[in-house]
Amino acid sequence: MVTPSVKVRKWHNAELEAGVTPPASESGEGPDRISNLPVDALRSIVSLLPTKDGARTQSLPAAVSTRWRHLFRSSPLNLDVELRREDEPAPSSLVSRLLADHQVPCRRLSLTWYGYKCDMVSPLLNRWLHSPALNGLPEFHLRQNRSENGEDEFWRARYTLPPSVLRFAPTLRILSVKCACHRIRFPCVAGGDVQFPHLKQLTFKGVIISEADLHGVLAGCHVLESLVLSELDGVSGVRISSSTLRSLGVSSGFGHEPEEVLEQVIVVDAPNLEKFFLDGAEYCLSICVVWAPKLEFLGSLPRGFTTAKLQAAFLQRTAAASLMSVMRTVKVLVLRMSPPSVDDLINFVTFFPCVEKLYVVVRID
Repeated sequence: MVTPSVKVRKWHNAELEAGVTPPASESGEGPDRISNLPVDALRSIVSLLPTKDGARTQSLPAAVSTRWRHLFRSSPLNLDVELRREDEPAPSSLVSRLLADHQVPCRRLSLTWYGYKCDMVSPLLNRWLHSPALNGLPEFHLRQNRSENGEDEFWRARYTLPPSVLRFAPTLRILSVKCACHRIRFPCVAGGDVQFPHLKQLTFKGVIISEADLHGVLAGCHVLESLVLSELDGVSGVRISSSTLRSLGVSSGFGHEPEEVLEQVIVVDAPNLEKFFLDGAEYCLSICVVWAPKLEFLGSLPRGFTTAKLQAAFLQRTAAASLMSVMRTVKVLVLRMSPPSVDDLINFVTFFPCVEKLYVVVRID
């Protein structure tokens, strides 16, 4: 039997540079369908990659496709930066050059600060936040962690986030500030009428913020869907009214004593709230839900949380409505019991006739 010969056409460099990919039968490998996607789709892919991986697409071999080589500079940045001490290797100059030379705005900025006491951090961060490459920034993350070799002077000092971060308020969709040991203060917004018209996710953990500033931020969020308030310093009570909020997480637990701990959370009006996550209520966190008719997830109710406290926590907008009608919407319930008690468990379950999943967290001393 004679094997038919296959005529293989020679692919010229001009065709490869133009982005034409040889078919699988002629390249010897599977077809590179991704490289043949529209340029806008390729830019979206590059913008979702971490900064280092996105930059590597500029040096992909021609055998893959030369279409990737110039995409990084024209794709929105997904920028992850670590802020370090002056005596450690740091990408500070690289980040400054990248922000200055990049052709399109940044899609996401994520900063990790390991807690070193360094006078250069605040002015450097302020310069970055004023960069034109960050105009219209939709996503900002700041995480401050304590390094194993952290300096004691840092943990006695407090640093205010540069007010320039508020210039992103009109375009932010995600804002997350997470700090260890309450060392980062959120800039003052009370009376400033700062609006967050597109913000959907807001997370404050271990942040120093006044009660007036927190309510000022919440008042400016018109499409907020997810809110996490954890281990705040400076806030004793918060009132929440939002027609768009779907998920709420609250914690008053803390690893280092703040000046003022969160003691009361009142959900005044949340018609679309579906999930309510609780933690740290053993620190005397008082919860009151006035109106949340779509609540499906509740927990974890803390140790010592009695049925009497449950009745006091969940009020009704009208006197005719009963507690049972609200609890009927809850499908997932999480309880903490120590020591475990079957009688207490039965008493709680009677308030949630439609619960489908029950989780009991038991601490064994």
